[in-house]
Amino acid sequence: MILTKLICLRSVLLVTLTTSVAGNGLITTVQGQAGSVRDKFVGTWVLVTAKNRMKDGSERFYPELGPRGKGYLMYTADGHMCAQLMNPDRPNWKDFNNPTDAEKISAIDGFAAYCGRYEIDEARAIMMHLPELAWSPNFIGTKQPRPYTFRGDEVTFAGKVSDEPEVEGYQITWRKVGPHNDH
Repeated sequence: MILTKLICLRSVLLVTLTTSVAGNGLITTVQGQAGSVRDKFVGTWVLVTAKNRMKDGSERFYPELGPRGKGYLMYTADGHMCAQLMNPDRPNWKDFNNPTDAEKISAIDGFAAYCGRYEIDEARAIMMHLPELAWSPNFIGTKQPRPYTFRGDEVTFAGKVSDEPEVEGYQITWRKVGPHNDH
């Protein structure tokens, strides 16, 4: 009898209902049992690789990040996210307190960052990023679909690209950071 009550209580605790107001409607999301897609995403991720698939069949690293791109991607249980990516080979400013215009341009050209909310469409395996602040003013208020696949402790976002004629698609892979993982 006590064991049955504990199992029922555990089931109730594992399913939480979160309700929030967004825009002009009410959005309700259910966070499922441990191991749900949402639970797999929640936490900190480090960039493994970011590449474009070219229409000629070749691959190239994201030009903004270069071959050694670095980044963090974070998801919280309450539906917020933050992404920051950079090219670690950006040149340092000669004068830390007074960068030249060219140095400022180089710094921003090798960096991308945005934060906001996220939604998951599990049926279609799409993570939707909803930027509320961003390095680029035009990114704010957009919907950024990220088709995903999980493999071990990695998640890969991959999809088609429509705004670059020579690029067929993109693939960006992140590795989950554990409490004591090196990254």
